[in-house]
Amino acid sequence: MRIQKVGVVGAGTMGSAIAELVAFNEIDVVLTDRTPELVARGVTRVGAIVDELVAYHAGRLDAERKRLRGLGLELTADQESTLAHRLAPAVTRERGDAIKARVRAADGWDAFADVDLAIEAVFEREEVKRPVLESLDRVLPAGATIASNTSSLAISRLAHGLVHAPSTLALHFFNPPATLPLIEVAGGLETREDVVTGAIEALQGWHNHRGPLVPVRVRESPAFVVNRLLLPLLDDACHLLDEGVASARDIDVAMKAGAGLPMGPFELADLIGLDVALDVAETLSRELGEAKYRPSPRLRRMVDAGWLGRKSGRGFYEYV
Repeated sequence: MRIQKVGVVGAGTMGSAIAELVAFNEIDVVLTDRTPELVARGVTRVGAIVDELVAYHAGRLDAERKRLRGLGLELTADQESTLAHRLAPAVTRERGDAIKARVRAADGWDAFADVDLAIEAVFEREEVKRPVLESLDRVLPAGATIASNTSSLAISRLAHGLVHAPSTLALHFFNPPATLPLIEVAGGLETREDVVTGAIEALQGWHNHRGPLVPVRVRESPAFVVNRLLLPLLDDACHLLDEGVASARDIDVAMKAGAGLPMGPFELADLIGLDVALDVAETLSRELGEAKYRPSPRLRRMVDAGWLGRKSGRGFYEYV
């Protein structure tokens, strides 16, 4: 798959992060959303991601010097020179500015007329995603690929009737894509095999801020692999919380210290967004019909109250 220009629809947390990831790989990006204001916020988010990366690289040398001094170590001039060379910023301000410049705000679909890959990253509802895919289908060139960043919906149903249905697939990025390398790749019933394999081969050549991306081929199935395993875990954690077995923080600590998870289930749910987690759980329950996938009443109540996690300032934890 030859990718020289990418279009991203949805300038929220995930869409803007995907746009930054594409630009980080030296590919031009057009970013759009329902209103110019939303697009402007998305471009600002891209800038914030890049600025944080530049600051991290600029501060690595001083941070390491401080760490070594804290251990009581004094470096020789040669050691200092070696350390400075090894920790020289890989992402300089100049490179950061170049990444930002590759992301262009678009106020309509015409900007997508020459993209090679369009990535839809709007809310996880079929009635929201389908009109976006239909709009892309009308404007994209014949050889372009459409990707939905769906975490649970059937790509066959989303792509049904589209001219580009044979070149439509699911690319499920994980939040935040700048540091999490996994992408679940799934084709629908009409998706050509070369589109799936071509996407995987292309993505294997991309990097995020920490290293190479890891595309994994999965069969079209509700919630694919990761969310299908995670949502029952979150549901069980909610039941433990309701039963008073432990606090949310202690459950998270236990799963990190005892099961080796990098984040506890409640921390992860707050990061993903409780509304997104609820939608995925409802999709699993509807499609598979098993009790273990039924959303927790606590999760539903929290979403009804507007407690969506980090993005709303309150979920299982409060955020300032």
